[in-house]
Amino acid sequence: LLVRWAWPDGCREAQVGWRLDGPVPTGVARAGELRCSHRGYHHDGGLTLPVGRGAVALTVWALAPHPADPLAKPATVELPAELPLVTYDVLVPRVRALTGRRGWTARLVLTAEAGCLLPPLQVVHGPGRTRPTRAGEGTVLHELPEQRLEAGAPLVLKLTVPATRGPSWLVCLPAAAGDPTVDLRPIALHRLRVT
Repeated sequence: LLVRWAWPDGCREAQVGWRLDGPVPTGVARAGELRCSHRGYHHDGGLTLPVGRGAVALTVWALAPHPADPLAKPATVELPAELPLVTYDVLVPRVRALTGRRGWTARLVLTAEAGCLLPPLQVVHGPGRTRPTRAGEGTVLHELPEQRLEAGAPLVLKLTVPATRGPSWLVCLPAAAGDPTVDLRPIALHRLRVT
């Protein structure tokens, strides 16, 4: 979690505290405090806290030039839990073995950071220079039903990708519009371009 705040004049150090609500990821402290220098904060573009994606209460105290004297009351904010992160990657063989005249085989790998219910998804192949952002901008190659995805246990799909001329893309999209139940992200956008 990247934390940023406005520094009061004359303040060279801040103390940041956090408290997690709900389940705590492995290797993450439920609560803690640490100090952050003004110089380090600006060098790093803020303060990164390893708190996972759950709900968290943050408190920031601005400290005077003498660390024991607080300049003002601490600022406190409570952040809701983020959606579970599900990443996907498209694996394309270097040498594309054609599956007849119709195309070649690629693998789509979905991985969850924490166990979650994966909503129905569509795998879309879109020819052209622009990456598809909805099913209507390409051909739906596969529809994945709602299912449980456990943390660190990848779901691998083998897909036959149609042969095309010019650039094409393979993307994974939610089947239904509306409130998302997971944060679905590709590992890297350039890997979605398959030809």
